[in-house]
Order: sequence, then structure tokens, then C-alpha cells
Amino acid sequence: MKRLSLPILLLLGLLAGCATMSKKECETADWRSLGYSDGARGIYYSNLEKRRDSCSKYNIVPDDTAYMNGWGEGIRRYCTPDTGFQVGSAGQPYNNICPPDVEPAFLSGWQQGVRQYCVPENALQLGLNGYPYRGVCPPDLAGQFQNIYRLGVDVRQARANHQYLEEQENRTEQALATENDPGRYRNLLHELARLRHEERRSDATVIALEACMNADWFDAGYRDGEAGNADRSFEIAGVCRNYGLAGDRPGYRDGWLQGNGVYCTYDSGLYVGQGDEEYMGVCSGYGHQQFWRGYEEGRHMFDEGRYVAHPRPTGQRPERYRQPPVMQQPERQPGFRE
Repeated sequence: MKRLSLPILLLLGLLAGCATMSKKECETADWRSLGYSDGARGIYYSNLEKRRDSCSKYNIVPDDTAYMNGWGEGIRRYCTPDTGFQVGSAGQPYNNICPPDVEPAFLSGWQQGVRQYCVPENALQLGLNGYPYRGVCPPDLAGQFQNIYRLGVDVRQARANHQYLEEQENRTEQALATENDPGRYRNLLHELARLRHEERRSDATVIALEACMNADWFDAGYRDGEAGNADRSFEIAGVCRNYGLAGDRPGYRDGWLQGNGVYCTYDSGLYVGQGDEEYMGVCSGYGHQQFWRGYEEGRHMFDEGRYVAHPRPTGQRPERYRQPPVMQQPERQPGFRE
């Protein structure tokens, strides 16, 4: 059986609810067919009032009896187990439209479709794409679905905030390159430092949330190490617990050590110092010496009001297997087949 995706069903619902009719459509309307079409798409017969409003502009009155006869046939075409399954598996609520004698069959399909829909993957995509959750999941699946949905929403918001800060940072860097007034140049330099502080905190938030979302703690550790953050495995584990998810702290530590090697260099120290960023003391040995030499030079440049644009040093992230997803998959119910 072909399943309709959530965006497609939403689009169909918007199109189906539109009952504006032109003069020609009102004059030539087959009201029985229009009623059948509305019913077969699961649209309430109150849609006739919208059609009536459109045709009243042309002094044309719908044939209510023909429309309702057609609607009665169409709604029975709609209220089948197969349609119920499609509606449920797209995460759409039941709108109490089916006549009592066919409602149980529709609900049977709908309930099975809902159970297929209420899995973590759909919850995450719903949140990431900004769609509302319509509260359709049964009690045994609702808790996990809502947790992962919240995670998707939070990741979406964190990414948007991080992108905004990066754009502001780029604009400020461009303004610095063309500013000749010493006072305004100094103000821009301090604004860039402020934005980098904000961007770094925002990046840390994204790293933590994406660790929960992807179940790839090695990547999260690498990104934290590369950004000069201290080991945050305990902190990120706490974040993930808020969404009912476990973590992989050893994997994080492995990634952090490799990312830390990228951070603890002269070029990285120069970048951090020039941006007046805080050094978290994460480097040791030779790496500390190299980083600190660049950091002191960068701070000296900042104190003198000088700026040389260059990108934040990054390394080539090593390939590593991803940990199995920590989200438990509920047992999927078989769907109706044609």
C-alpha cells in the first residue's frame, strides 16, 4: 500500500479545505459529485456552506439534497481501514467524521497507522522541520515520542541561533576590513570579540544536542576538543537524560583527545587570543607551549586594536563507526494491505 508522507497530507488538507468557486463553476456544478468528492476526502459536509457563500455572489443556490446524498456516499468511501491507516501513519488525528456503522473499521486502521507513525525517527523529523505534534500517540508511545520531538525542536532552534551568530560575525569581519576610523574600528573589534563569545557558547549547545540526536559521541567529543572546550561528557550526558536518552562517554573521550590535538597549536592560539576568547587551559605539554605562544601574540594584537582575518583552524575529522542509536524502537504493527 502506498503511504502518503506528512507534508503531502498536510498539503492535501489545505487544498481540500478550499471551497472557493467561480461563477462558471457555480453555474455548471454537479452538486452530488461535489458532495461525493468532499466526503471521499474526509471533509465535513459543512464545506457546503463555503461553497454556498461563493455561489451567493452570483445569485446561485446549491442543491443541498444532491450534495448531502453525494457526501453520504463519499464519506463511506473515505471511512475504510486502509484510509484510516494512511491518516494515522501520517500522524494526523481522527476528526470524528465517520458514521457510527463504519467508524470502528476506520479507527482500527487509524490506530495501527498511528503506532507505525509514533517512532523516534518521525518525532525527530517533526521537530527538526518545525511541524506541530498533534498528540496522536497512544500512552505507551507518547512519552518517548514527545521527548524526541522536543529534542528536534531544540536542535532546530539551536542551529538557527548559531547560524545567525555566524552571519553577524561574518558581517562584522567584513566591516573591519573596510573601516578606517580608529574609534569605529575599535568598536567593531570589540563587537567581533563579543560575537565570538556568543558563537562559542551557541556552538557548544549545538554539539551537545546533536550528540543526543545522532548518538555519535565520538563526533561530539572531537568537535568539543577542536573548539577548545573542556571535557563535557558529564554535562552532555545530563542534557541527553532530559530527553530520555543514554550516552557514550568513552566514545566522547576518544573524540575529544583527537580534537584537542587540533586545537592545541600556534595558529589556534593566535585565533583565540586575537578574538579575546577565554582559554580553558585544556592543552598540555608541547601543545600548551605552542598554543600559548600564539595566544599571547593574538592577545597583544587585540590590545593594540589590530586584526588580521583568518579562519578558525580545523582538522580533518577522522572516520569512525557510529554507535547504534540509543532510542529504543517500539514494535511496529502490520499495516493494512490492498
